[in-house]
Amino acid sequence: MSDVSITWKESEVNMLDRKLFAAFFTSIMGYFIVPIFFHNASDSYFIKGLAVSIVTVPILFIVGVLSSLAIESVSLSKNIGLSYLKHLGCAILCAFIFSLTAMYFLVAALLISFVYATIFFLIDRLLIRFFKEN
Repeated sequence: MSDVSITWKESEVNMLDRKLFAAFFTSIMGYFIVPIFFHNASDSYFIKGLAVSIVTVPILFIVGVLSSLAIESVSLSKNIGLSYLKHLGCAILCAFIFSLTAMYFLVAALLISFVYATIFFLIDRLLIRFFKEN
């Protein structure tokens, strides 16, 4: 009998795992960063973070991760700036779709989508350097 052991190496993380890590860290950082932009509301800082996170985190994990996987899989160019613009364009499109229900949320949705897309993209790029993919 041969002893077969499966070991996980830190250097071998697939693209989906990396995107999920980035979404997780983005949701935590976004909870604390986004309420800074809503200083005129009367609610407390953490309630604003929770209110924004209730909407953005599910969208981030479903639409954000899937669109980022599609962008990175289909992209022929390895240009980081172009990839960031694609991520930002997808986030802005989601903000416009969300704002169809309430047009007065458009500016807030655009701001939140810009912040979350930027954080997600930067964390994803850092994880690429940290985890060497196959």
